[in-house]
Amino acid sequence: MDPKEQLSQDLKAAMKSGDTVRKRVVRDVMATLKEAELQRREDLIKKALKKHNISRPTESDAETLAAYQKTIEKVIAEEQIETHAAADEAEFLGIVQKQVKQRQDSLEEAQRGGRDDIAAEQEAEIAVLAEYLPKQLSREEVEAEARALIEKVGASGAGDMGKVMGPLMGRLKGRADGKLISDVVRALLAE
Repeated sequence: MDPKEQLSQDLKAAMKSGDTVRKRVVRDVMATLKEAELQRREDLIKKALKKHNISRPTESDAETLAAYQKTIEKVIAEEQIETHAAADEAEFLGIVQKQVKQRQDSLEEAQRGGRDDIAAEQEAEIAVLAEYLPKQLSREEVEAEARALIEKVGASGAGDMGKVMGPLMGRLKGRADGKLISDVVRALLAE
């Protein structure tokens, strides 16, 4: 199912059941996803206008502006910007992971500050977000993936960290925390 459809259904269910935590978290994810799509749409439109050598008219009469708007609409349709601007599964997972990380940071701060009420709230929100992520890999599974990639690219020391991290992050996106991946790769390359 499309992530936006799933979020919409989950928001309706949370509203019906009165689950304020789920409602707040789902709305937050939806807003972040929409913001990312709007930003990408804007970037794509700018690229398309530049590609087609279209610039904003200097005259501001209604007729000129209407013609300019029609040209923009035509370019948007030709370049299929609406389709390309839509978030995909990988972007959705990235947004959810980022929100989990933000809440984990807040949780740690709340625990250090002795704010059990805020800590409990952050834990509840993390639990809701975790439902949208695929099963997370264990440290051993990350190690196995990292070892295979290290062997494949011929990495042999800390200087080769970049050769391993980029491809491994892409391969494990959404299935393992970036800090865990980094720690595992660093440890394996230090051996």
